[in-house]
Amino acid sequence: MWEDRQLIPQWMPWIRTVQVLPEDPRLSRWTLATRQFNRDWEFSWLAQNLTPTRYQKIHWRSVQGSTAGSLGSGLDVANCGQIRFYRKGPAACAVKLTISYEVPDILAPLAGALTPVVENILRTDLGRFAQLAAQQQAAQGAAK
Repeated sequence: MWEDRQLIPQWMPWIRTVQVLPEDPRLSRWTLATRQFNRDWEFSWLAQNLTPTRYQKIHWRSVQGSTAGSLGSGLDVANCGQIRFYRKGPAACAVKLTISYEVPDILAPLAGALTPVVENILRTDLGRFAQLAAQQQAAQGAAK
């Protein structure tokens, strides 16, 4: 499910869209939209998928200078991350998501409050992913 980046907004609703670039499928344009601290925020960036390790790791990094957002152009939120899969039996795995990002100077006063908000959102998103994966697995089992 993670390999099809365009499906990610199904379990990460704060990611409004992920569009794979037809000219280079390693690149995708991500748009994040959320309401936090009594304000609507929207950021868009270009991410490059790095070579995956099949059934174990998918990882990426943002393309420098590709960020646009509600705080104006020129705001670059550099980020990178990985999703790791650990086999826990014939039909199950544990998932670990790691995301690193640089807080732009304009958001520095909110940095202390931002980290727990992002961690909570990601924890909720991973729970949503687990539910969708279980539903998909059950549907595939019922189809057999």
